[in-house]
Amino acid sequence: MQKLNQKLSLKAQLSPQQIQFLNLLQTPLSLIDEKIEKELEENPALEELDENEGQQYQYTTKQKTKEQDFSNYSNESTPSLYLFLKSQIIGLNINKSQRDLISFVIDSIEENGLIKRNISSLIDDYLIISDKTVTEKEVRFVIDLIKKMEPSGVGCFSIKDSLILQVQRKKNKHKERTIEILNSHYSEFSNKNFEKIIRDLNINKVTLNEIYNDVEKLNPLPAVGFNKEDEIINYISPDFYVRDENNQLIITVNNQFQKKVGINQFYNKLLNETNDEETKKFLNQKIEQAKHFTNSLIKRQDTLLNVMTSIVKKQEKYFFSGTEKDLTPMKLADIASIVKMDISTISRVTNSKFVETSFGVFLLKELFSEAYTKKNGDRISTKEIKESLKEIIKEEDKASPYTDEKICEILEKNEYSIARRTVSKYRESLSIPTARLRRKVI
Repeated sequence: MQKLNQKLSLKAQLSPQQIQFLNLLQTPLSLIDEKIEKELEENPALEELDENEGQQYQYTTKQKTKEQDFSNYSNESTPSLYLFLKSQIIGLNINKSQRDLISFVIDSIEENGLIKRNISSLIDDYLIISDKTVTEKEVRFVIDLIKKMEPSGVGCFSIKDSLILQVQRKKNKHKERTIEILNSHYSEFSNKNFEKIIRDLNINKVTLNEIYNDVEKLNPLPAVGFNKEDEIINYISPDFYVRDENNQLIITVNNQFQKKVGINQFYNKLLNETNDEETKKFLNQKIEQAKHFTNSLIKRQDTLLNVMTSIVKKQEKYFFSGTEKDLTPMKLADIASIVKMDISTISRVTNSKFVETSFGVFLLKELFSEAYTKKNGDRISTKEIKESLKEIIKEEDKASPYTDEKICEILEKNEYSIARRTVSKYRESLSIPTARLRRKVI
């Protein structure tokens, strides 16, 4: 026998206008023009107007005035590894078939600058792509040409081979000894098992220390510093500016690159003049859509400014000093309660947004952290503990680095009572290796 059940539930549905606003709210400045351009293409009732200036909010603080050099942050354009390598083919004295093959091998290089495929796989792939058969000797010939290119170490089959190639190409008083260590004791060297190297190769600590320092300056992944794609990225455009001027923090929502849009007056005029009902319906729909879109852009600016103002007030001390220890514990819920908005709205505002200050450009989300209560009852940001952890590791004896357990003991003396696994988590989040891998020859 079938049973019938009734269930009452409340479900909030967002209107298309609300969805559009939320979508615009979470879009960073670097992508907002794409959204506007798309709307301009789809809605003829919307038109582009002259550019407008950003909004500002200012309030007085009691901090000391300090001079600042406040300039736009730019990231110098860098070509991809593949474009850079192919540009070096031009000067090579090789024939057409060799040029085709070397270009193919360059495209087969991993993003880290190494070749992960074996020779036979490269031969098979080249046959499939070009319908041409090549020998192992021909492939090795072009790989050797690539190894002579910049950056040094590119085109090798392993990190070990890349390091050896870089050593061979540099002037070094311990060149032969370094190559010997990398060839015979690479595992011990990379894992800092210095005692075994000293014992097996009869090498003194001073020489081994010099060799280690030289190798540490090399680049195990030759592609570091190159863009992953062929496209060139020129600028990171901050969504907000925060400046200290005469004891005041000035917050600006950056809309320097945002197109200003409004209602196309021709369509307004046409709506008033036409008597055709279908035309009126179409024009009304498009004009209403244009109004909603322009209002969403205005509301976006106001919301961004409102949220950023609350964040700056909460982190006022930090925005003057630029020191992470001055960060106050802050969660999305804290800002949501101040501005009387939903947490999801705060999340959209802070997601993928950059702020520029006198001490750097960084993501808004970096300002948020959990709270930790010290033994004396003081509430601090977990970022303060991470800063202390970095200082402890910076001052440690590199011949015998602190274990996570030892770091726990030192933090305990500073009234930071945290578990070893928490220390490990914080250390990993700071990209600091384990004690064994921090060890150096002294």
